[in-house]
Formats: sequence, C-alpha cells, structure tokens
Amino acid sequence: MKYDENGRLVEFGEFPVLETPRLILREMTLDDAEFYMRNFSDPTVVDMEAFDPPATLEDARKELLMYCINPFKENRGIRWGMELKSEKKLIGTLGFHNWVKGNGFGYRAEMGYDLLREYRNQGYMTEAMVAVLDFGFSTMRLNRVVIYIDTRNEPSQALVRRLGFTYEGTLRQNTFHRGRFLDDMVFSLLAEEWRRP
Repeated sequence: MKYDENGRLVEFGEFPVLETPRLILREMTLDDAEFYMRNFSDPTVVDMEAFDPPATLEDARKELLMYCINPFKENRGIRWGMELKSEKKLIGTLGFHNWVKGNGFGYRAEMGYDLLREYRNQGYMTEAMVAVLDFGFSTMRLNRVVIYIDTRNEPSQALVRRLGFTYEGTLRQNTFHRGRFLDDMVFSLLAEEWRRP
C-alpha cells in the first residue's frame, strides 16, 4: 500500500483479504460471473438499487469487471465478495466507491452492499460491514463514509443506524429507474464517530 505525505492511503497495492468469524471478504474475479448474474437479477436487489439486471452471462462479466474488479485496479474504490466460510461460496458484495483522496474535501468514499435474499436477517451484512468500516477508517484513513438508501428500504436504514450512521436528509427524485423518479436517503459516518458495535 502507498500513502501520501499526510499518511493517507492513495494506492491499495495487493488486494486486502479480510476475515470475520463466518466470512472471508475476498477479491472478485470473472469466475464469479454466475454469482453476479444471480445476485443482481434478484428483483429485490434490482428494485432497491435502481439497477437493471444483466441480460446475459457475458453482460454479467462486463459489469463485474466495471463495478467490482476495475475500481480496485484503478485505485478508485474497492469491492469485496462475501464468501461464506462454511459453504465456500459468495453470498453478497460490499465496498467503497467514488473514493476521494483529498484536495480540500478530506478523504471520503461512498459505500454500497448487497446480499442474496436467503442469507438476509442473519447478521452477515453487519459482520461484513464492521470489518470493512474498520478497514476504511484505519487502513484507508477515510474521514467520511456516505451511503445512499432508497426510502422504501427499511431494513437497510435500520442496519446503518445500528452501525452509528447519521441520517442527513433525503435527495428528492434523485434516481430515475424504470420510468419513475426515486428519493434517496443520505446517511453518513465520520471517523471520529466510528465505534465497533
């Protein structure tokens, strides 16, 4: 990893694998395209993320490269695949994007996450997010993490509130998906506020 003169991370170097009691958070590869297609074709993921599903496996590979692999290689962000240790398979993804590294704005990034529906409400995302937020605030030395959440997504709102995020307001009609404008709620967490739950 490479840091600037202020001690802030500017280049990742080798992909950082993180481990939690039940998960391995690892680098995603094009071999994960079938998981990506299944996960991002789930209507609940599509609707809440306002992102149309890939039409083919080749489209899934292209999106996987664009959204999960290239951001790390280009030092713009990082997205981990959530691999369940007991089953050795991916169950979701999470990470940082739109990583801003300074220039008067401080170090900040946006965060996103998704999880296969059969693994929801079992604490997996909380477990993964704690590890990723620890990495963001310590290793990346972020000052601010922002999450945008659909106003209808109450479980996600509850999750980030439990982790200490503050609701900042709603961006009205901020996203356009399938013929309608959607509102986005904005939540943020500062380094000085981060406390492991």
